[in-house]
Amino acid sequence: MRAIMMAAGKGTRLLPLTATRPKPMMPLLNQPIMDSMLSLVKSAGIDDVTILVDYLSEQIVSHVGDGSKFGLKVDYTADNIRRGTAGAVRNAAEGEKEPFLVVSADVLTTIDLRKMIDAHSNSNAHVTMMLASVSDTSQYGVAMLDERGRITRFHEKPRREDAFSNLVNAGIYVCSPDILPGIPDDTEFDFSRQLFPLMLKSGQQIGGYRFSGYWNDVGMPSTYLAATQDMVDGKLEEDALARKNYSDEPAYGRLITGRNCHIDASASIDGWAVMGDNVRIGKDVKLSRSIIYSNTQIGDSSLISEAIVGEGVSIDGAVTLDQGVVIGDGTRIGSDSRIGHNIKIWHHSRLGSGTKMLHT
Repeated sequence: MRAIMMAAGKGTRLLPLTATRPKPMMPLLNQPIMDSMLSLVKSAGIDDVTILVDYLSEQIVSHVGDGSKFGLKVDYTADNIRRGTAGAVRNAAEGEKEPFLVVSADVLTTIDLRKMIDAHSNSNAHVTMMLASVSDTSQYGVAMLDERGRITRFHEKPRREDAFSNLVNAGIYVCSPDILPGIPDDTEFDFSRQLFPLMLKSGQQIGGYRFSGYWNDVGMPSTYLAATQDMVDGKLEEDALARKNYSDEPAYGRLITGRNCHIDASASIDGWAVMGDNVRIGKDVKLSRSIIYSNTQIGDSSLISEAIVGEGVSIDGAVTLDQGVVIGDGTRIGSDSRIGHNIKIWHHSRLGSGTKMLHT
């Protein structure tokens, strides 16, 4: 069996972080998100992977290469955004005679893909869709299952009040090759918006593989922070990404760093903090449940709370970043500044001393 990995999208809900990197290359405990999915594919006994790339594709190709460091054989197709998700898969799978696996590069999960593949093989479904349970369905395709595990209704991103189920499309499919002729060539065609509704309308069977374990689509800053916390807390059963080089000292909380980080002994960490390489933390800095990318420095007496600070950022002394703040790469923030909750600062911005960005 071959796996096709979708990694072409722009990840706009994670801007400004994805302005300078594709979403599959976003770091989770200092390893790109996509490394986790590549490990899952390998653990399912699949060796051949085609990665669909487009947006900032050179970063993905440079990181994965020919796949040998993952024990895989990897090739690529490009120019995929214009095709849509299903159209891009059709282009990559043309001529396929056997069922194939489709996975999202930027999903974090503990699913056993081999069990899902076996469930598809033992059914009459043309497609088997992984389903996860969520409390807010408004950002996902919602599915309804019958007693035989078949999807009978599917609606992409309904309003909360219109959702008829809490089961959502989790972005992983096992597909039989007989679906390919139903996907038009060289035009935008999406799994959720076009293919699945058309299949249901024509009576083609879509199976639902309900998974109750860990799943996070890492689609927004809040879910990115939540995924990081879950990994720090060990909620992923087999955490191939984790570097267990944190400290449990009371003054520090739980700390995970890359290489060559310098943290002043007077700094304190509440809960946890994750830092990339070459991070500098000044005197009396307070960090709480935050992610600090590589080559960033934070000046004395700054307060960073549940925030994400991009790569190569320079923060002067006595700066406050409130909950949910996202700072894009290469930004400079002058001393005595404060950025209010959930505000995003575009990459390579320059904020002078005393800047206040607060909600009124």
